[in-house]
Amino acid sequence: MVSRISPRSRAIGYVAGLLLVAALALANMLQLPSIHGPLILDPTNPKVTLDDVEREIIRRYPVDDISVSKLASMMATSPVTLFDVRTREEFEAGHLPGAIRIEPGSSAKDVLSAHRDQLGDRPVVFYCAVGVRSSQVLMQTLRELAPLTKGQIFNLRGGVFRWAAEGGVLVKGDEPGKPHPYDASWGKLLARTIPGS
Repeated sequence: MVSRISPRSRAIGYVAGLLLVAALALANMLQLPSIHGPLILDPTNPKVTLDDVEREIIRRYPVDDISVSKLASMMATSPVTLFDVRTREEFEAGHLPGAIRIEPGSSAKDVLSAHRDQLGDRPVVFYCAVGVRSSQVLMQTLRELAPLTKGQIFNLRGGVFRWAAEGGVLVKGDEPGKPHPYDASWGKLLARTIPGS
């Protein structure tokens, strides 16, 4: 006995297949560290502001971000896990109180093997100088970390530059810290953002 597939059933199967392929393609795209390549803003250009950089980062890296004021409020009322995604030199110049330094480019496996016990019920915030490296690490680790943080996982908008510009405390051991410029080019943006830094 030969069964026939109706044209309607065939069309439904075809559409379902197309939707499945589109969903898989979208899921694959969302795993990319950056869907738009490197930043094109020049931090040495006097017209480029930290606001411009923040907008570019938000556009290029589709992760949830958190403002300095919201993070400060959150830190004042409950424990927050802070992951500083900068070099040791940058971290040692000044970091947010209680922050844990992780290497730029860290994978979910790296973060989980060393810091699983800092996750759980508390919010997790990644940050770096302005938000690029922390957004990249957040995108690379989000799938594995989100279930362990109940989805409360963010990138600090504007990073250490914005934190310091809005009066946030940075520490260096037991002393006050200061924002590290990352390099001479980004140092120009930092000097425009926080005169005298």
